[in-house]
Parts: sequence; C-alpha cells; structure tokens
Amino acid sequence: MLHWITLTADMLPEVIDRAELEAITAADTDGVVVDGIIQDVTASVREAIAANPANVMDLAGDTIPRTLKPEALDMIAWRLLKRFAVTVSEPRDKAYASARERLEAVRAACPCLPASAPTSRGRVPPTAPERPDYFPPPGVGGNRQE
Repeated sequence: MLHWITLTADMLPEVIDRAELEAITAADTDGVVVDGIIQDVTASVREAIAANPANVMDLAGDTIPRTLKPEALDMIAWRLLKRFAVTVSEPRDKAYASARERLEAVRAACPCLPASAPTSRGRVPPTAPERPDYFPPPGVGGNRQE
C-alpha cells in the first residue's frame, strides 16, 4: 500500500515536542489513551473519505491516505494535549481547526484520493452482500460507468 499509511505513536514527535510527549507518556502509562485517540482520528479521517462517493477507499480498516497524515497528526496532538491537560497554544488550535476544515472539504467534495489495491469505489448499496469483494454492477450504487 504505497499511498495509504497506518498512523502510529511513533509519528507523534512530528507534531508534539519532547516535553509535551514526555508529559503525555507519563500520564498514559499503559498507552491505552494514546492508541485510542489514534484509532478515533483514523476512523474520523476514513469516515470523511467514505462520505463522498467520488473518493476511493482502501479496504484496510486502519489506514489513511498519506496526503492526510499532517491533518490527522494535528488532530491527534490537539486531542492528546487536551486530554492530559497540557497547555494548547494558539497555533496548535489553528492547526486543529485547519485539519477539521480539510476533513470537511474531503467529506464535501474532494477529488479522488490516491488508491492502492484492493480498493472499493464509493458506497456499496444496502442490498449488497456484506462481502469486501462485492462490487455492484455499472450504474448501481454510485458505480458509474465512464
């Protein structure tokens, strides 16, 4: 999967300085909160992508497009700092707001995101079998033939 990545705690130093990260790590001794927030943000990004049938989704449930990594990391950092009562600066608030706006733009009308196999185009109609290998015929459920 060249264009889709899995967010991990190892990426946090890209957006959180060492002192903040140490404060978070000290408070979250078992790592459950950090991992939970990473999973929540990953789900939020994927939901925004899936909301627009023009977008291409990666079938792995824990990946996001590499192009949305900066926004996802800004959201993770903001949520972690808020959760552990670490001071959140104005630039960090602005970065979080900008990341939320970008996700809303993706949800509303973003050009198709980079794909890697296997992928699913848009939403599967509710009558489709619950199988990841099912693709509706042309013209059904947003699967337009071009």
